Parts: sequence; structure tokens; C-alpha cells
Amino acid sequence: MATAEADPATGKPAACAVTFGRSTLLGSHLAAALAASGRWSAVAVLDPSPAPAPPPASPLVRHHTVDLSDPARLASALAGAEAVFHVDATTAAASGGDGSFLSLHRLAAEGTRRLLAACRAAGVRRVVYTGSADVVAAGARDVVNADEDSAPYPDKFGNAVSELRAQVEMMVLDADGVDGMRTCVLRPSNMFGPGDSSLLRLVAGYARSPLGKFVIGGGSNISDFTYVENVAHANICAEQALCSDAASVAGKPFFVTNNEPMETWEFMNCMMEAMGCQRPKINLPAKVLLYVALFSNMIHHRLGFQMFSTPLLHPDTIYFLSCTRTFNTSKARRLLGYYPIVSLEDGIMRTVGSFSELSDNLGFSRKQRSCGSSKADKLLGSGTAADILLWRDEKRTFSFVTVLFLLFYWFMLSDRTFVSSAAKFLLVTSLALFIHGVLPSQVFGFTVEKVTSDHFEVSQSALRNSLMCLASAWNGSIHRLRVLAEGEDWSTLLKVFTFLYSIKILLNFQFRVLMGLVLASLFIVFIVYEQCEEEIDSLVSNASGKIKWLVDRVVERLPASLKAYIS
Repeated sequence: MATAEADPATGKPAACAVTFGRSTLLGSHLAAALAASGRWSAVAVLDPSPAPAPPPASPLVRHHTVDLSDPARLASALAGAEAVFHVDATTAAASGGDGSFLSLHRLAAEGTRRLLAACRAAGVRRVVYTGSADVVAAGARDVVNADEDSAPYPDKFGNAVSELRAQVEMMVLDADGVDGMRTCVLRPSNMFGPGDSSLLRLVAGYARSPLGKFVIGGGSNISDFTYVENVAHANICAEQALCSDAASVAGKPFFVTNNEPMETWEFMNCMMEAMGCQRPKINLPAKVLLYVALFSNMIHHRLGFQMFSTPLLHPDTIYFLSCTRTFNTSKARRLLGYYPIVSLEDGIMRTVGSFSELSDNLGFSRKQRSCGSSKADKLLGSGTAADILLWRDEKRTFSFVTVLFLLFYWFMLSDRTFVSSAAKFLLVTSLALFIHGVLPSQVFGFTVEKVTSDHFEVSQSALRNSLMCLASAWNGSIHRLRVLAEGEDWSTLLKVFTFLYSIKILLNFQFRVLMGLVLASLFIVFIVYEQCEEEIDSLVSNASGKIKWLVDRVVERLPASLKAYIS
């Protein structure tokens, strides 16, 4: 590859500029890579966000607080620049702006139009724009090994961001050859890296949401991911190619990936486990969730009512998690000389290693990340019961649900009495055990495992623990009765009254209905609490605070003599 041309006036290496070099993941890495390359006398960072308090790591990096809509400031910042690396502005708006369409359009489309005009006026010779591969991937269709010629823009974009990115792409490509300026476009797929506030925020939000225990779709869809340093390297390769072989490169888009497609959910699982979360195991049909998401969006747009608190239930998120999106980078390898300099495995490891610094930005506290088990898991003993009731082994859980349903039907829903049902159940069980006992060890090539007497024995330690639990419960009840008899503990009286009144309400239901609700709740309540632990704890805390405030207000209005007696 050819080196950068020297400034005709001084003969020294020319300067370059990077847009959004502070507020975007790629911009900061690209500015550092350009400064370290030794090809530029200065690297101007153009960004509307304020300059950082600590000085930049390289003396070549010069920060300019510039709004792309300000022609005068743009002209001053671009003075002497031979090349401009334009970074997708929508990621900057998503991380620091209000996220409205007008804000995105002003920053992306209008900003790019003014930037290109300023580049032509300043004599900039090369412009490399980095957008996203999402501009050609819309809707629920799979994109498999797509190249630049076989993947045109869709007839209808899935969202406003992709449409804006496509508009910016077309502006940059149309500007090629105007006033001697040469341009090209890079399309990285699913860029990530340390400091990422887009893809990793989506993963973190998914892990915290009620959907965090579920895999959307079959879980076998494949995607291309691109480490941020590889995208920065691709920018350098593209600028060098515009310098040496502009006729083959200029005016064209190029897909950029790590060239290592992997299952989307394997990537998600790696990131979620690094955040201290468990791998989701239960599959949810993507089409059902897509219909729910489309209906929710329709209600939100037409009535202004948000059905779900999580923004993850959005069609674009479901498409990303359930569809295959892979791209062919042979054109970038052939014409740009681009090859990944960081493998996907190393990129994931570097990103995972930065989670301790990103915990606040991603919404995970150190306590949450260091704690491997949830409150629901600890409440259930972190053993077999927790694995079953929290649906960690769905086959085992489904087996228990089936057995409990059959037993419930046998004892509760049949027309027989309980004694008759129990007698027939024991009869069927005894007959099954007898037949199992007389069977040979091999039946049609299948091994029959014998049930030994140990399966029916209760160890002395288990019996002792059970009796101790009963004795402890009995002694605790007697102690509470003694406290109530003394007439001094109003808190205990209120708890006992609430408990007994709840029992009275429950006894109004038929026993079979009550048992059905209890069995169903066992497999729903705990997993819901685990998924929404923070929200439920917050609601309980707020409710407790309001009840305490209400009790204090009531006590304040009591007569002085009664108040003194209660205190």
C-alpha cells in the first residue's frame, strides 16, 4: 500500500480529520490508530461534544468542538487536512442526543451534507465514511453471505436510523469525483469493543429484562461481528487504497467483518455470562414475539401508550436475535487489502475484560456482577428445587409439571373420593413396581435399571432434620402466642391478623381450585421474581414505605393515652 501524500506546501506528512472522535466507539479508536500510524502530522477530532478534561494520549490528536452545521468552524478545523474519516453520526446521537428523528436527521443527513461541502471547499482529497451493514438488511428475511452487488437497498427500511444511514451513504458516494474529491463507504456488521454503548447496551438490557431467560427463535441463526480495531484498520486500508488505486475503490461500498461468522446466541451468551448472568435455555417462537412487538408499536404510535416497559420488545431487536445476517468481504480483501488484525475470540476477550469499567454505563453494579445467584435461587436453596422451579433444565421441569398435573387430575378432578383415588394410586404403583421387578435386565436390547430398596428408605439424618423443622415451627408458634398474650407487641398482632385473614379468604375457594392455583404459581412466581427482581423489590420497598407512613399518620391522630400505650 502507498503511504500518504505529503503536503505540497511543506513537504511534510499531511493532516487528517475524524468526525465524532469523542462521542462514538469507532471515532475514539480510529483517532488513536491514525495517530499511532505515523502517516499524519496531525489528527483533528471534530465532535460537537465538549473536549475531554485529560489531555489526549498522543500529541498529534487535536480536539475541536465543532457542530457540523457550522460552516465557519468546519472550515477552520479542516484546514490542511488531506483526508477525512466520517463516522456514523447516528451512534453519537443515540448515546448523547435526545434520540428524536429531527435530531438524528440534523446530525446525520444535514451534518454530512455540510461536511462534504466544507471538505470540497478546504481541498480535502479523500473521504471515507463508516456506516453499517444494516442498511441492506431489513425485515425478517435472512441475509446469507451477501456481497455488495447482491444486496441492494431494500424497498422499505425497517427503521428511520437505517434509512438515514442509507441517505448518508448515497450522499458520500454521489460526492465522489466532485472537485477532485474521492470517496468510499465501509459497512461493518455488528461492531463491538471496549467502551461500546450500542451492542453491549442491548445485551445488558436483554439480560436484565424479563426476556433474559429466553432464546428468541431457534437459537441457530448466524451473524457477522466486527471488532472495533478491525473497523479502524479498515478505514486506514480504505484511505490508502483511495490514494493508490482510486479508480477501483472510489465511489463504492465495502462490507467489513471479522470474517468469522458465529451463532448470534453464542455471542450473546459469552457477553451475558461475563456480566454475571446465566445462559438462557428456553426457546420462544420469534413470530409470536414479532406479532406482539408490532401490535405494541402500533398501540404506542396511535394511542401514545407503552404496553411494555422494556424497549427490547421491538421488531428490529427480534430480527437481530432470530435472523441470519452474514456478509462476504472478498471485495474489501481484494481491493482494500483489508484483513482483520484482531481475531473474534481476542476481541470478545478484550471486550469482556473491560466490563469492570463499563458496569456503571451498562447498568450493572459490581454487586450485581459479583453475585452469581439470584434471591429466588437462594430462597429455593440453590439446589434441585431451584433448577426445577426456575426452569433451568426445561426437560426436567416439564417432566415434573406433567407428573404433578397427572396427580392433580387423579386426586382432584376425578369423580372419585380422595380415599378411593389414593387406594387406586397405591394399587397401580404396587402393580407397576411388581412388573418392573420381574422384568429381565435386558428387554429388546434396552437396559432395565432395577429399583433397589434404598430408594424407599429414609435416612436417620433426613428424618431428624424433618422432626427438628417441625419442632422449630411448633416452638416458634408457641413463642408468638406467648408474645400476643402479653399484649405489648402490636407488630406481631398485625402480622397474625393479616395471616389469619388471608387464610380465611383462601378457604372461600374450593380446595381443588386452591391447589391448582398453588401448583401453577410454583412454576410462575419464582421465575417472574428472578427476572424482575429489581422492579419487584422496588415496588415492595415503596409500598412498605407508604404503609409505614400511613400507620404513622394514624398513630399521630390517636388520643395521647392510647398513643402512649402503643409506644
